[in-house]
Amino acid sequence: MREWDEEISQLLANLKLEPAREAAIVKELSQHLDDRYAELRAGGATDEQASRAALAELRGGSLAQELRRVERLSYHEPIIFGTRRMNMIGDLWQDLRYSLRMLRKHPGLTVVAALSLALGIGGNAAMFSLINGALIRPLPYAEPDRLVRITEAYPKAGAVAMQEQSRTMEVAAYWADLGVNLTGEGEAVHLSTSFVSANLFSLLGARAEIGRTFDPEESRPGRDRVVLLSHSLWQSKFAGDAGVIGRSVMIDGVTRQVVGVMPPEFNFPSTRTQMWAPARFDPANRNEYWEYDWMLLVARLRPGATMRQAQSELPMLISQIRSQAPWKMADNWNANSKVIALQEDLSGGVREKLFLLVAAVGCVLLIACANVASLLLARTAARQREVAVRAALGAGRGRIVRQLLTESVALAILGGALGLVFARVSLSTLKSVLPADNLLLASASIDWQVLAFLAALAILTGLAFGLAPAMQASRLNLAEAFKARGQQGSGLVGMRLRSSLIVGEVALAVVLVVGAGLLVNSLWRLTQVDPGFSSERNVTAHVYPQRRQGDAGQDRAATIALYDELLRRARSLTGVAAAAAANTEPLSGEIPLLPVEMEGHPFAPGTPATLLWSGAVTPDYFQIMGIPLLAGRRFTEADGDNSAKVALVSAATARQFWPGENPLGKYIRVLWERERRTVVGVVGDVRQFNLAGQSPSIISGAFYMPYPQSTGLDRKLPTAMTLILRTAASAPQLAGDLRGLVASVNPNAPVSEVRAMDAVVAASTSSSRSLMWLFISFGAASLILAAIGAYGVVSYSTAQRTYEMGVRVALGATRANIFGLVLGQSLRLVLTGLAIGVAASLALTRLMTGFLYGVTATDPLTFLAVSLLLIITGLLAGYFPARRAARVDPMAALRSE
Repeated sequence: MREWDEEISQLLANLKLEPAREAAIVKELSQHLDDRYAELRAGGATDEQASRAALAELRGGSLAQELRRVERLSYHEPIIFGTRRMNMIGDLWQDLRYSLRMLRKHPGLTVVAALSLALGIGGNAAMFSLINGALIRPLPYAEPDRLVRITEAYPKAGAVAMQEQSRTMEVAAYWADLGVNLTGEGEAVHLSTSFVSANLFSLLGARAEIGRTFDPEESRPGRDRVVLLSHSLWQSKFAGDAGVIGRSVMIDGVTRQVVGVMPPEFNFPSTRTQMWAPARFDPANRNEYWEYDWMLLVARLRPGATMRQAQSELPMLISQIRSQAPWKMADNWNANSKVIALQEDLSGGVREKLFLLVAAVGCVLLIACANVASLLLARTAARQREVAVRAALGAGRGRIVRQLLTESVALAILGGALGLVFARVSLSTLKSVLPADNLLLASASIDWQVLAFLAALAILTGLAFGLAPAMQASRLNLAEAFKARGQQGSGLVGMRLRSSLIVGEVALAVVLVVGAGLLVNSLWRLTQVDPGFSSERNVTAHVYPQRRQGDAGQDRAATIALYDELLRRARSLTGVAAAAAANTEPLSGEIPLLPVEMEGHPFAPGTPATLLWSGAVTPDYFQIMGIPLLAGRRFTEADGDNSAKVALVSAATARQFWPGENPLGKYIRVLWERERRTVVGVVGDVRQFNLAGQSPSIISGAFYMPYPQSTGLDRKLPTAMTLILRTAASAPQLAGDLRGLVASVNPNAPVSEVRAMDAVVAASTSSSRSLMWLFISFGAASLILAAIGAYGVVSYSTAQRTYEMGVRVALGATRANIFGLVLGQSLRLVLTGLAIGVAASLALTRLMTGFLYGVTATDPLTFLAVSLLLIITGLLAGYFPARRAARVDPMAALRSE
């Protein structure tokens, strides 16, 4: 019919197509209008009505709108898509402009998709920041690839032997975070100090910000009275005064000279280090040189030496150290010592947890991609006429794919921009799960490398989730697309693809939700553990009096008198019912060890000594802490320095060393003491190291000494003690009174960390709690995305099957039948994903074993609970589409086709 050709030619006039191309389009569209005319006539329309309706659709319907949209997109040069002469940059710019217009046209989809992607991209960017800091970025030292750590600890004599005899390594020694008192600079403060061999800084290639680092000779006795300040201490205590160089300061009652200030980025060996002092290597002091001042070793491979050569040399060096010892050492002493890369050593404590978090945020990103791909598949189905017009105007399959991929990438970049905000917020949360003192993670931040990663990830993500919709759209059948009215379905292949994506989403969501469930279960069990003591109404405070120089006996007596006076005055504070002191508090992570000989288990030279956790406590300690007495008696005031030495043991220690025997009257002897300590009581077990009951494998048990009779590894009375007060007052209320009380007795004794014992217990589970909440957040987000995706697929599928539903009802199907049909589709998607997810979880959650307590990685109750949750999610996702389908009017549904 000629009238079709005329109308179509007028509609295409503004596009300025080549005559041959315009003729081809006119022919194809004329055929489409002929088919439409015949369809209307078959439906009962008259000849005039059918012609008028077909023309109306051509002039004002969706086809005309698509053609006008293409016209608005026209380039300044001819826009014949197949032969366009624009260069690649021009094409890309044009595609990008159109993509932005499409994003603005569909704000709902844009917002949902961008937020979904922001969650995944931002979380992965934050994780990359941590991975980059811990595993990728070189250490901030000279030639970091040649720096190594020699595992295990060595006496000072061993460190010197390594320095003098190793042909493959330059060796330095250190011991981190020992407490010292800084006095004479206003209020006395307790500082975390690292004692290091004088060559440590030159070995690392580290320079002072002002002043200098240590000279090699400053580890010798008499020349070691110098210190280096951290940048933060310099700023906080000395107001950043450059004149501090050369100034004398009082450290633990000894005058030392400040020789330098380290730059803010230097924090080896610990982020807690506030000051560095030379470790003194004095062969004349045998106890210090060989026995209790053991250190860790770091080294630099000598030029031409390899790590394998250093490892081969290590057994020979250990053998030489063993032969030089003033007593017989065990034949297998430090047999497990290894030479490993320093970066590997520093990251070893966080590597496993980092990989777990990477897997979690990676799952979130995959779920977000699948969800957005599903949304785009639905939108692609609604854009078939637009794509058909583009194809009719000459756009090849590659050109269409490129345009749609540009839209996907633009959407991903928008999600990445929002993800940058999320990355900044989530980085601190992710850090809370990891050790706060890890110096590799301390500097992790959103820097240019993270921004580059985020941009690359956004582009790759856009290509990933946009490829399937773009390829689906490019396979368009032009004849079918032009014949279709309104929005048509994406076909069987498109629906299967969307369904597969949702199944994958659900499977990934199951893995994350199972992980969250296991962590919730684990934390709940951990909080139900009886720690062996009562924390309620207890407040603790650390006191650090400095040792007196001179007579050791006078110093011991003065320290005992000091704590007697502090406790007497503390009991008079308002609200304080009782007071005690201990060398450490439970769950502090401190390990006050002593080598001992137990009755019935004699010590043999050349064999490892029995090591016990050793508590130095005052008499009221057990009552205040609620530690039960199981046999015998507690300590009394009569158990003084000059009384017969006594001890209490834990129940587990008594069972281990004297099974089936009465432990009362047995003896314990500290190896360097002649006098034995008689066991006078057995007390309940206390989880000293952590709530999970984990402790270093070298610990064989626990015992307690009366404070006046106690000793430490340095063979001296412990001076730094923890005051424990039973009180109705809060820690902040007591803090000022306690500091004033201690200052009135000894102004050079700093007080720190005044806190409630409940806070100590809570802090012991903070890492587990943070990890749990992260997984709950990831699991909830993935569950919501999976539910939205399932709802979208079922809802869209139901809308496309309106005619089918009408036919079913007309043939006798009830509303319940229709409701069950649609709801069953949702459940099939979820159950399929659930089955795959459970199988994957059974394999993957085994990687979480190290983070669980009291629950296995395949806990059946957790898997059952997650399965029920997913089934409920599937029911909710299908309920509303099913209800709409059940209410379909069969006549209206049949007329719609």
